[in-house]
Amino acid sequence: MDLARTNAADAGSAVEFQHLDASGLPADRFDAVFAFECLHDMPYPQDVLSGVRRSLKQGGTAVVVDEAVAEVFDPPGTEVERLMYGFSLMICLPDGMSHPNSAGTGTVMRPETLRRYASAAGFDEFKILPIQDFGFFRFYELANSTR
Repeated sequence: MDLARTNAADAGSAVEFQHLDASGLPADRFDAVFAFECLHDMPYPQDVLSGVRRSLKQGGTAVVVDEAVAEVFDPPGTEVERLMYGFSLMICLPDGMSHPNSAGTGTVMRPETLRRYASAAGFDEFKILPIQDFGFFRFYELANSTR
């Protein structure tokens, strides 16, 4: 985080970087919040997204970047899909499940799962952004038209 702050200052940017538990995010503070390849690991993703939503200023947006797995389960799956299940079973899912009452999402978080989490957190806008050919990742935009 120190390097990010230094680079932003050297570039003359007014970007602010913070590392906080989502429950500690200040209300109505940020224009944008980004979650890079992490939501599927979290035991309580809906709670995190609720904190993110509260922290956004009116017109603010949240961008979630996560694995670009298939939109629906279709066995046996592509090689990438099978690789993601391997990561999920060996790393992400056990980590998330190590907490009581975990959502137990794991690496293979399909768009409909994120849509459900976002809706439960109070977001009413959900978009898959048209960013192509970016490795294993899919970009989502979450917003709230009533704020």
